[in-house]
Amino acid sequence: MPSLFGVLDTASRSLATNALGVRTTSHNIANVDTPGYTRQRQQVQSTDPNFQGEGYVGTGAEQVGVERIRDVLIQRQLMRQGAVKGATDAQSEAIARVEAALNEQDAPGLNTALNTFYDSLHDLASSTAPGAPVEREGLRAAARGLIDTLGSLDAELRSQRTDANSGVASVVSEINQLSSRIAELNAAISPAEVRAPANDLRDQIELALRELSSRIDVQTYFDASGRTTVVMGNGLPLVEGDQSYALDARPDGSDPLDGNTLRVEHPTGGGSDVTAEIGSGRLGGLLRARDTTIPAAIRALDTLAYNLAESVNAVHATGVGLDGSTGNLFAALPGVEDAARDLSLDAAVAASADAIAAGQTNAPSDNRVALAMAELRDTRNPLFLPGDPPGPANGPTRSLIEHAAAVVSDIGQQSQSLQMAREQHGRVLETLESRRDEVSGVSLDEEATRLIELQAAFQANARVVSLVDRLLEDVIGML
Repeated sequence: MPSLFGVLDTASRSLATNALGVRTTSHNIANVDTPGYTRQRQQVQSTDPNFQGEGYVGTGAEQVGVERIRDVLIQRQLMRQGAVKGATDAQSEAIARVEAALNEQDAPGLNTALNTFYDSLHDLASSTAPGAPVEREGLRAAARGLIDTLGSLDAELRSQRTDANSGVASVVSEINQLSSRIAELNAAISPAEVRAPANDLRDQIELALRELSSRIDVQTYFDASGRTTVVMGNGLPLVEGDQSYALDARPDGSDPLDGNTLRVEHPTGGGSDVTAEIGSGRLGGLLRARDTTIPAAIRALDTLAYNLAESVNAVHATGVGLDGSTGNLFAALPGVEDAARDLSLDAAVAASADAIAAGQTNAPSDNRVALAMAELRDTRNPLFLPGDPPGPANGPTRSLIEHAAAVVSDIGQQSQSLQMAREQHGRVLETLESRRDEVSGVSLDEEATRLIELQAAFQANARVVSLVDRLLEDVIGML
């Protein structure tokens, strides 16, 4: 009975298709919480009909594949936004630490130390005590306190820069691990996709790509065999087929602040320095913090330290100490670079408070030079800046009190701006994640509904098989 056997064949094929559908649905449910998992959907199509009598008779349906439900555009946006947020996170964390170092909410800091120093100069200039021994010692203590504050802030900022440098090495290692992982997945995908798309391997690659893009800005392409090619923003490859290219973090002795600073090299051409070409991802943010943000804060302190010493020394050298010394400096004058780290009291002043030139004579009541130094608090002059050529100062015209306040204010504004950007990029990323979940995520309610549909179809096909079986028994019984 060809027609009954044909019905049996159609029903059995449909049962197999239903069973495969249950397997796909079960796989979705099992991976509801798997990071990066993309919902899969059974692809079913009608099988070729048979021509019988006066027309074609359908032969049922069969599974032709299992597809991933995804939006390529969302994946690309997630990668781009991940790179931007990675950079912003690193910069925001770095500037927040700089701000905390300069913050005076919990303890006296730079502005307090500077004002205390000028107050001590005013106390010396206002003293009526012969020789003002108490005020002289107070001035030395205030000067040492200011020098210690500048030195400790400089040390803290340099320590933060060292931490950022260590972070560069750590992120480079993570990039290499992810690149190697993608190359391994590429190698596994090629043989796996000879028969059908390797959906779960593709999910793993996309997850690795998102993690990679949060660390360094990359672009992706597919070769003829469907393998993923990953290149940096400058076009140099990180992954080609089953081969990955490991970045290298090498010491760069040319850094004026730290000879242990790392530069990032790509293996092509014997080691190409690509440090300056990495602008996004966490690595780009760390490099910007290490090479721009923190050095700018260090140099701002250097500017304050140098101009403070230069201005005070210029007045102090016109006076006479109680010990009769003339032309002496108040502070040992370093160069503008590293001034905050290297600033110290002049040896004579450090040895004896009597070397402080408070007057134009060594008369105990002469405080005219001390008064002139105290008036420097509000004196506005062009500032000498790190890297300036010899000659007149080329920096902004401001008092040192204004400069110190501007340093703290600028850092605070940068920190606030980066924190706002960080929150904004975080919200954008959350929105994209939600959109991805809407398209590619697993909904247990939808999968439960799908199971009910498959169960009903399976039961219906099973009844067809049972009916055909009884009909065949009846036919055989009539023979």
